[in-house]
Amino acid sequence: MKQKSENQKAFPRFLGILVVASLIGGVLGGLSGVAGYFWEDHTAFGAAFAHLLGAASPWAMAACAAVLLGLGLYQYRKARTAFRSWDGEDEDVMQRAEERLSWALLLDSLTVIVSFFFFNAGTEKLPQGSDGNTVLLLVVFLVVIALAILLQQKTVDLTKKMNPEKRGSVYDMKFQERWWESCDEAERRQIGQASYKAYVTVSRFCPYCWGVLLLGNMVFHYGILPSAVVLMIWAVLSVSYTREAIRLGRRGQKTE
Repeated sequence: MKQKSENQKAFPRFLGILVVASLIGGVLGGLSGVAGYFWEDHTAFGAAFAHLLGAASPWAMAACAAVLLGLGLYQYRKARTAFRSWDGEDEDVMQRAEERLSWALLLDSLTVIVSFFFFNAGTEKLPQGSDGNTVLLLVVFLVVIALAILLQQKTVDLTKKMNPEKRGSVYDMKFQERWWESCDEAERRQIGQASYKAYVTVSRFCPYCWGVLLLGNMVFHYGILPSAVVLMIWAVLSVSYTREAIRLGRRGQKTE
């Protein structure tokens, strides 16, 4: 009865959201169709923008990496200074240091993501054509990735110094598994909660992203590949999460 009551309370609101979303989607779809009709006469603008972005990619990548890696290095040094001055008793100092290391890893990841974006933008014309700008882009990309890996290594090494029980090297292909094995129960619960939050966030983001790409295709006519990639990511996320949940459920039954 309780489950039925909850469904009865939630269904009208859910139905209302569907109706409103359908109306908004219809309006946006119509506007996208009109915009696509007018965009056909302005395809040269898109080509010029893509060319400009490709030409600026090496410098944009270097600038973004300098900012992000610089901020990451700042967080790392602050954490290292706090750890070196730790008196062995004040746990708040260690907590703040660990938070700074987490920010350093986040900035490091953003550096890699941004670098991949600009590398993709700068190599759009390959393999049909390449020039000195492509070579410069490749050099900058390799340097940025190397620096990002180095910052990650420094951050992980400092984390292991702060927590001697931690195991794993960033150069090991099974680094995540070894790190997980060295975590205690509290840390594993924290990782599980963070992972579930990430799962929920991406599960909510993918439909919106798909909708935006669907409407964008009506204007820019870039094909179904971008939407297919988003759907593939959504599918991989859902399948991997569900399979792992089933596996853990079976293992839990066996250990009872």
